[in-house]
Amino acid sequence: MPAASRAKRAASSGAPSRSTKERLTEALSTMTCASPPAPHRATVASLCREARVSRNTLYRYYPDMAESVRRLRQRRGARRQAAQRNTLTAQRSELAMLRRQLSQLATLADHYHAAAEELRALLARRDRELAALRARLRPTLTKGRQS
Repeated sequence: MPAASRAKRAASSGAPSRSTKERLTEALSTMTCASPPAPHRATVASLCREARVSRNTLYRYYPDMAESVRRLRQRRGARRQAAQRNTLTAQRSELAMLRRQLSQLATLADHYHAAAEELRALLARRDRELAALRARLRPTLTKGRQS
């Protein structure tokens, strides 16, 4: 189709004609400014799909756009890695704190166990002493009743 008839058709449809470069720039801007990042990854295929441009056209006439997509993907990857490192650091410090608390709880459990054993021994001693006192008092009580 000749360029003149394409221009006529675009003008008659009421749609403003935009150049391929403008569509690619707008699509790249959309991908870059998406906050949070768009659900699809920053790929040349997604850029071409959004700009309605073939990949061959992009690679042949706009290699700088393809490079921009690669840089965007690298930046996002670097940000993601930094966020993962920060999360990992936070989780490691939380793990260290939880280990300290576990150690303190184990010490406390040992203390309470020792206290319970001591109380059990005291109760056993008391029971033996009470039994001995009752045994000594029984003969006296039985003699007192006989008289």
